[in-house]
Amino acid sequence: MSKEISWRKIFTGENLQWLIVICCLLLFTGFVCSRALASIGMISMLIAALLFSNPWSTLKNYFQRKDLLAISLFFWLVFVSGFYSEDKAGWTNWVRIKLPYLALPMAFAALKKLEEKKFLLLLYGYIVILFIATTTVLARYFLNYETITESFSLGGGIPMPYSRIRFTLMLAFSFFCTAYLYENGKQLFSNNEKWFQVFLLVFSFVALHILSVRSSLLALYIGLFFLLCRYIFQKRNFAKGILFLILLFAIPYTAQQTIPSLKNKLSYMRYDNGEFSSGNINNLSDGMRLTSIKAGLEIAKKNLWFGVGAGDIRNEMESFYKEQYPTLEANDFKLPHSQLVWVLASFGVIGLAVFLFAFFFPFFKSGIFRNSLAVILYLIIFSSFLTEATLEEQMGTGFYLTFLLLFINQSQKE
Repeated sequence: MSKEISWRKIFTGENLQWLIVICCLLLFTGFVCSRALASIGMISMLIAALLFSNPWSTLKNYFQRKDLLAISLFFWLVFVSGFYSEDKAGWTNWVRIKLPYLALPMAFAALKKLEEKKFLLLLYGYIVILFIATTTVLARYFLNYETITESFSLGGGIPMPYSRIRFTLMLAFSFFCTAYLYENGKQLFSNNEKWFQVFLLVFSFVALHILSVRSSLLALYIGLFFLLCRYIFQKRNFAKGILFLILLFAIPYTAQQTIPSLKNKLSYMRYDNGEFSSGNINNLSDGMRLTSIKAGLEIAKKNLWFGVGAGDIRNEMESFYKEQYPTLEANDFKLPHSQLVWVLASFGVIGLAVFLFAFFFPFFKSGIFRNSLAVILYLIIFSSFLTEATLEEQMGTGFYLTFLLLFINQSQKE
């Protein structure tokens, strides 16, 4: 007697886990080559969770999980600001960008704890995708070595997928994912993988210095400092710890003396700072970043409690530039280059408090603060908040949210 097989029966249990793994790998690939692919990966997770699990059980689990509900506050902050945002078209765009904060937690509410092999496969997939993408970036750089190296002296840099800062932040996290695998002796196939892991560690560490993006270098060394402090605390070996600490400070000093791209980057930074101090900000990289932060703070002062609303932040920033810097070119009208200032200007002090709650509550509530790799994810993301609106863009949102949910998933009991 033939048995009728439904899609719902096929994609349950372990098969649903494999489907989520595939969606995550699509998302990771989209990080470096296709915004559309990244969107497909995120949308597919929600569709899989609702179609191939019990939707009522999924919704019930979602509404019972305080850590997942807290993440949705990133969306609701923007949504509620629509009541006092005059530019509804601008507000709608920000609402669209924040939809993953509703969709992905709901998708993971349907997912039981991933088996370790599947979690390791995701880490390996992420690492290898970033390795291939970085190899391509470096190949293009060395094919145009003199031109691009010289461009660092003029505020330029090595062309990278979409956003230099977000790409290199993801590469920095890839370095720590590899370190996590090596430290914990995690392999998919054989013990010989540890040599591949060592190669990937060296490659990504050197690549980050060649790419010379300061936000990612800061994230890299903050993460290393955390691991060093953890090592000293666990091993109680203070002599070796001090030696590693000296090495930690010596490496960046040596790198800036020996890596041309980094040396030129720092040279331009000093020039940029000098011009900014003299009152010149036109066509300056750091100067405009600092000016955008200053503008955001001035707007926040006038709208202290609730901000101007997500829809009006762009218009308010443009008005500030036109009034305070009438000679500034329109292409230098940048939104606040700080996640914290962006939130403060858009949603006020109350909104910033809600944002910080949404950011830190899942970290402690789910218990992922016990996972060193999750701690490093938070250090990387939060350090970037100082000089970049990391979460106000598809790639930053996808990167932070996907790994946060994966770590929360791994913190669950079987």
